[in-house]
Amino acid sequence: MSKRLNKYKQTADKIKKTAQSIVQDEETYFKSLLKEYRDKYLPSEYNQLELLDQLTNKDIDWYISVTSRGDGKSFNYTGALAFLCYHLNFGCTFIVRHWTLQEKARTLISDVVDTIGMFSSEDLTYKNDTDYIIIYIKQRPVFFITDLNRASDLKQASHLMKEFPIILYDEFLTLPSDYVSNEYQKLKIIYQSIDRKADRPFIKQPKIILLGNPVNFDSPILPALKIYNALQTQEINTIKQHRNILLELRRNDSRNEVKNSRVFPIENDENFTGQFQFSTFMLASDKEYTSNLRNAKIVRIKLDDTLMFKVLHNDINTILSIEQSDNDEEFCLSLSDVNEKRQLITDKYYKERFVKKYNKNLFKFKDAFSKNYISNNETIKMIDFFKCLPYNKKVETEEIYETVIKNNILERLAKRYE
Repeated sequence: MSKRLNKYKQTADKIKKTAQSIVQDEETYFKSLLKEYRDKYLPSEYNQLELLDQLTNKDIDWYISVTSRGDGKSFNYTGALAFLCYHLNFGCTFIVRHWTLQEKARTLISDVVDTIGMFSSEDLTYKNDTDYIIIYIKQRPVFFITDLNRASDLKQASHLMKEFPIILYDEFLTLPSDYVSNEYQKLKIIYQSIDRKADRPFIKQPKIILLGNPVNFDSPILPALKIYNALQTQEINTIKQHRNILLELRRNDSRNEVKNSRVFPIENDENFTGQFQFSTFMLASDKEYTSNLRNAKIVRIKLDDTLMFKVLHNDINTILSIEQSDNDEEFCLSLSDVNEKRQLITDKYYKERFVKKYNKNLFKFKDAFSKNYISNNETIKMIDFFKCLPYNKKVETEEIYETVIKNNILERLAKRYE
């Protein structure tokens, strides 16, 4: 019996070593390809695409690069992914906001490939469909271009999309009026259409790369990622891991030097600084928010675009936030969201004079996004949320303990990956 067990153990050890060897070989090959791209095609004055060094890291799902304008992100990430995906034999899903931008994305990719010269323009062929465009390089499918508004329709193309597991969403930060409703939900649907293969070579699972300039905190994706504190406090020119998110904040001084700074002042221009412009006035720190949980009452009001308005109130502070909806809110603004546990905010909850409390700075905000969102929404500011607060129900001690433990874990992770 012991001989048989020993034989099984030897077989298991051999399989384990083989698996480890495959992983190591994949890692070595991936790094060699990335180095080849940098050495041959990536000028030193542009973004060096350091996030891609961690593309094979199984613990990271989101890769976010927020930098000063002119850093070369759009051009060089597109070029690098064309190079990597072709040689690694899987594709990249290139996301745009609207259908009208699909053709512009196709032109961008063609121009990048042609300019860099790693392939010739004759190597590129195209397949146009109602919902997407596929770009082939030497008959190998490399880019799947589509827009967020096609998310539901793309379920029918999941058999194609699963072969394009790198999601690239450029300009994910834009002017407030340009965002698409339910961006996060639509991106989630696209991801789920792709996520249909287990243990993929090199990357293991699909990855999402978000590129942007520090325009504002208004992206509907950000509340779901819970990354505001990092965006507000992480040092410029650093890359840090926050849970399953790798965040780069960068200012490209070499590119800034060639820009004409005489026309518009640059002192507080995020296009030059690479940093978000926001005021810390009336913002609560993470520690203050956690301590405010003690003896606090909470009310949550469901909003549109899968968001909720959350009020945390005790005898000392009232802290307001806009967060991703958990579908467990006590109140809502839309009749369609009413259910057996959730009631509608009716006229009796609205009071025009309640806005004056905001003007007197009686409330704090959890983050800059919440402050901006609420400050610019007259409907929310007229809600007398004190009428919504429960009479007796307070935050449970167990919930406070879980929040403190979670924050401590996040702090340790942040220090670990500095």
